[in-house]
Amino acid sequence: MTDTQAGPLAEPLLKDATVRLRRWAVTDLACVRAASEDTVIPEGTTVPRDCDDEAGRAWIARQWARSQTGQGWSLAVCDAHTGRAVGCVVLLLRPQKGVGGIGYWIVPEARGRGYASRAVNLMTGWGLRECGLARVEAWVEPDNDRSAGVLTRCGFEREGRLRSFLTFSSGRTDVLVFSRLAES
Repeated sequence: MTDTQAGPLAEPLLKDATVRLRRWAVTDLACVRAASEDTVIPEGTTVPRDCDDEAGRAWIARQWARSQTGQGWSLAVCDAHTGRAVGCVVLLLRPQKGVGGIGYWIVPEARGRGYASRAVNLMTGWGLRECGLARVEAWVEPDNDRSAGVLTRCGFEREGRLRSFLTFSSGRTDVLVFSRLAES
């Protein structure tokens, strides 16, 4: 599978000793609410800024739809021991054949424990090995050193800067482009 799909995609269950990536569940509403209260996550993602139960359920349903419609995968990042959702990792298929884009966030109280690096590494490796992707790329705001560090630890290389590339409520911003390629 290297082209953008129109039909359902199988959802993986990926894990290591620290994290487990799995399909979002309605029982993960506390994680979505915590993300909505962060100052940064709602600005750069589809997480609603004001998240009651209805908005949280709607967000989770949109994550399920990503694989059902062939857009890609959105999985909950969970602590491997407790099963509690602490973040999100998304691998979306780009229009270019064999290219995926990765995104991720971890709720503030769970940061600094390696969840993001492990989730990005698992999802990227799976996409490159099992999905036939040749390239997984990420776009990071220039001042987001922590996110750039996650990508670097996961074998991504910085390729360049796209000026005035993304639009947020606060205005337009540049992004740094990182990529990891399938081993030849």
